[in-house]
Amino acid sequence: MTRQPSDILSELLILNIQCGDDQALSELIEIWTPKLRSRAYRLTQDSDACHEVLQESWIGIARGLRSLRDPSMFGPWAFRIVHNKAANYINDRIQNRRNHLAACDARSQSSQNQIPDDAMGCSVREAISTLDPKLREVVYLFYMDNCTIEQLSAVLGIPTGTAKTRLKRARSQLKDLLTHHS
Repeated sequence: MTRQPSDILSELLILNIQCGDDQALSELIEIWTPKLRSRAYRLTQDSDACHEVLQESWIGIARGLRSLRDPSMFGPWAFRIVHNKAANYINDRIQNRRNHLAACDARSQSSQNQIPDDAMGCSVREAISTLDPKLREVVYLFYMDNCTIEQLSAVLGIPTGTAKTRLKRARSQLKDLLTHHS
């Protein structure tokens, strides 16, 4: 495998950072930000989220650089940090969405003026809540957070084939539950 000049420069900068050269970190950020931004955007599909994930990633990278044993592994290591920060961001969004849905459900149940069309929404939420947690997570990610199959697999740390299978199984179970409910 042929090493690129930017890879060699990155390794040198990392060694300099590990020796206390703060300017080297600025140069490393300048070289790697476009690559890491691209990765963050692919995972989040949102420019604001991408910006937040990228900032969090650089904080984690800067904190961990001194302990990176093999500077030639910086690329995969940095990409993994971006991946983890994106997963954390998406999981936080899911949790916020769940909290929001729970609050909406509580308001809906306490309200005297229920809308008749709300019955289907309640049925769907009830059906989703009965799913196995692994299937329920896939449904929330795919339908409520608009994640792609690739993003699902990244967030959950599973192969894309497994993500597809879980989504198919969840759809089938929801169809059965909602058909029997009607």
